[in-house]
Amino acid sequence: MRAHVLEVPAGRDVLSCVAAFARRGRRGALVLGAAGRVVDAVLCREPSPLVLRGTAEILGLAGCFFPSSASPAGVAVFLAGPRGGVLGGGVAEGGLVAAGPVVVMVATFVAAAFDRLPLIKGDESGKADGCGVAGHWRCAGLPLQQQCGWAPLCRKLGAKS
Repeated sequence: MRAHVLEVPAGRDVLSCVAAFARRGRRGALVLGAAGRVVDAVLCREPSPLVLRGTAEILGLAGCFFPSSASPAGVAVFLAGPRGGVLGGGVAEGGLVAAGPVVVMVATFVAAAFDRLPLIKGDESGKADGCGVAGHWRCAGLPLQQQCGWAPLCRKLGAKS
């Protein structure tokens, strides 16, 4: 593994820049964190994406980019809004545009083995070695802001779905 500090210029998508860096070096990249401001962030929410209008400060960013894949695997962000409210979740492609310079801390790796769990052949129950089956969340057809406790914060941040 090797550590890198990347600076993403204003107006560029943070995740696209990290993905391009990983592809160019033919390496995998693990995002450890980031600092800076983004504008009009787009979070993956059901049934439609959540757009956070205006600028927000990155509090945390984590995700993984594999050299063989064009898109990131499970990138999540936590953002602080203009009044200090915190919101986070999965990031939509192209949904994290730098408002100014954004510094991203990345660890790169040359080769990684990809194992699909559970590892015990023939065990489809998912109970091998503590690897349980998780449930799925549902929103019952209502916009997420009406389903969760974030509705007041989303309205304060000016979020639109």
